[in-house]
Amino acid sequence: MSHGLATGPRGPRGNPWPEVRPWLLMFVAALGLRVANAWFATGPHAQPASDPATYDTVAWNLARGAGFALDGAGGAYATAFVPPLLPWITSLLYRAVGHDYFAAVLLGCVIGSLVPLLLAAFATRMFGSPVGRLAGWLAVVHPLLVYFCGYLLTETPFTVTLLLALLLSAEWVKTPRPGRAFGTGIAWGLAALTRPTALALPLLVVAWAWVPLGFALPARTRLRQIALLLIGLALTVGPWTLRNALVLRAFVPVTTGAGGALLVGNNAGAWDVPANRGGGSNDLWEELARTEYRGLSETEADVRARARAVAFLRERSSEWPAMAVAKSARFWRLSADAGPTRAWQRVALPLGRLLRAMDPLLLWSAVVLPLALWGLGLSLRGPRRWFQSLSLWVILYFTWLGIVFFGSLRMRVPIEPLVVLFAAAGLHDLGRRLQARRRGLRVVAGSRG
Repeated sequence: MSHGLATGPRGPRGNPWPEVRPWLLMFVAALGLRVANAWFATGPHAQPASDPATYDTVAWNLARGAGFALDGAGGAYATAFVPPLLPWITSLLYRAVGHDYFAAVLLGCVIGSLVPLLLAAFATRMFGSPVGRLAGWLAVVHPLLVYFCGYLLTETPFTVTLLLALLLSAEWVKTPRPGRAFGTGIAWGLAALTRPTALALPLLVVAWAWVPLGFALPARTRLRQIALLLIGLALTVGPWTLRNALVLRAFVPVTTGAGGALLVGNNAGAWDVPANRGGGSNDLWEELARTEYRGLSETEADVRARARAVAFLRERSSEWPAMAVAKSARFWRLSADAGPTRAWQRVALPLGRLLRAMDPLLLWSAVVLPLALWGLGLSLRGPRRWFQSLSLWVILYFTWLGIVFFGSLRMRVPIEPLVVLFAAAGLHDLGRRLQARRRGLRVVAGSRG
């Protein structure tokens, strides 16, 4: 079984084109779809709103030398409200081409076009090259992965860094080496700097890797390699945490937005209003920002917002099971309708009306989710079930985050490639079974092509 991306015959010595061509075609197809979506959904003359406006402002301030800052009544002020990687990458573009929001969106399309390639590599490592190819092409046309490339948001770069970290984690466990452990930690650090929800994932990876590493390494070597992973993580995130401590005079590992996000999903407006239930409501947060939190530092407002959300949860402790069900249902909903937290979308566009009428996510989910459940069942019964379970643990982790904060398609986007991975495994298995039936053969359970 091949474990590399290239599975076709090799070309003449020194000519890598036959091996590169299928993956270049995949990248070009993904880029074409994403650019077309950005052109119609955002447009070359669009201006950012809501969350994209925040990232755009910080990126432009970085590009013009004002630092990692947001604009306020008294001028630019230092911030850690958003994670640093996306604004920093965008600022490099702005330095080259000027303050052009659509150029930043197109850069996001290029970054998003790496998702199918990384998923193909990860799926190949987990299930073999046929599943890897299927997963890559499914990711090319995935409606959510295409759609979110039309906006300057962290969903796209985080999906890339998450897949990279998972791929390196799988490679490290497959062939444990000190350098691989350290590089895996750096990759997880980059993921955390793209979105802070990744900060706890290395601990999950260590728990997943503990037993497999024990088969290949002595106890002390296993501990040393795990320590190298955590050192790589600390060296990547640490400088940003130190910057926050010096500038904000508070311990802020990545961002100051967690308390506000928790309050958005856990307040009376989000729970008592039927249309918002399971999702989030910004009304209370925006009101507090104008009144009670006005004049407070980011860290102080974040602490107060977190305390207010925790107080609400304590008052409604008897409703936690219902909250968990509602948030999970909103997180895993099949419809693209996202309720009141879609202020960053230009829903008045003709394309927006067309998407609401067709609901491509519903059509996609009806086909792909049953295949994903089939592929998941196969992996849990197969001989490599623990190794292949990494994706499942990550999916469960993000589902838990949705239960703690609020159900949202945006929170689900980064794990959609992992759903696609299981769907590709299920589709490949069904294809083998159909082919075997046509030939009068019997498929052996747990086998891999």
